[in-house]
Amino acid sequence: MSWPLYRGLFFARNKNRQEIDIDTSLHCHNKAITVENSAQKWQLAMVDDQAINAEGAPTLTVNTDMVASGYSGCNRYFGNAQLENSRFRIDRMASTRMACASQAMDMEFTVSDVLSDWSQINITDNQLTLANHKTTLTFKTVQNNTP
Repeated sequence: MSWPLYRGLFFARNKNRQEIDIDTSLHCHNKAITVENSAQKWQLAMVDDQAINAEGAPTLTVNTDMVASGYSGCNRYFGNAQLENSRFRIDRMASTRMACASQAMDMEFTVSDVLSDWSQINITDNQLTLANHKTTLTFKTVQNNTP
């Protein structure tokens, strides 16, 4: 089960009945989401807080020109990444059209759904989280093994 992400400013009252602000924006403890900190290669690590096998896991690569590409569990995809108001999507997403085992196809549909529609984005340390109204994808940066 995934929980929707809410953004904004909420008001509450403390025990002395004084009104206090509660900031629920995605930037409250994290650095701002920019092209520079999102432009790298990411590998899916969790779907809705459930760890997945790293071998053959979906990937997402975003370059500084906001061109996105990767592997979605069965097929390769590409498109134009868009970043706006702490939201991310891949516009005009296209992919190869191979058929795979049902488990791989399920992963493909889940990943494609989150990437192709506006999702809340959060980046902390080496982790990227994308969440839409029904699914949360957590990616980790891919470390280069070259010197």
